[in-house]
Amino acid sequence: MKRILFTTILFLLPALAFGQLKVGIMSPDEVLDALPETAQVEANLQQFIQERQSSFEQSYQSWLEQATSYAERVDAGQLTGAEQEREEERLIEMQEELSNLQNRVQRQIQQRQNELFTPLLNRVERAMEEVSSELGLDFVINKTASTGDPIVYYSSQRGVDITQRVIEKLTQN
Repeated sequence: MKRILFTTILFLLPALAFGQLKVGIMSPDEVLDALPETAQVEANLQQFIQERQSSFEQSYQSWLEQATSYAERVDAGQLTGAEQEREEERLIEMQEELSNLQNRVQRQIQQRQNELFTPLLNRVERAMEEVSSELGLDFVINKTASTGDPIVYYSSQRGVDITQRVIEKLTQN
């Protein structure tokens, strides 16, 4: 991270020497939170996640019941060695299928999240470009990374924060 920041600073130094750059800052999360459609997108995503989790939980519960039943029959001495071996293989296969299902569900959720949020993110990007052009900005810097870690570790109060103008641009219709 420090290397990227250092490289960015080195890249900007020549431009600063020849003229003053206008840099704006923006909080994309704040912009998204201000859009009314973000709540609907998040609700749709949560519903999708719940459906997928419910499907996975049903499969998991079935595997758990069969594994418990198997253990009870082994404890009761109801299975021969060959039957135990076959049952264990079957339960291992089910567990592998369950793991594959879990991976598939995670990919589906990620794909659905991308499908739902991409149109919003594209709108934010277009509005940010319009506001930046209107203000004559050379760069716009994200206030924070998605993990909450700042991209810029120091910013003077002279920076132009365009977050509110981008929100206004997106919500004026």
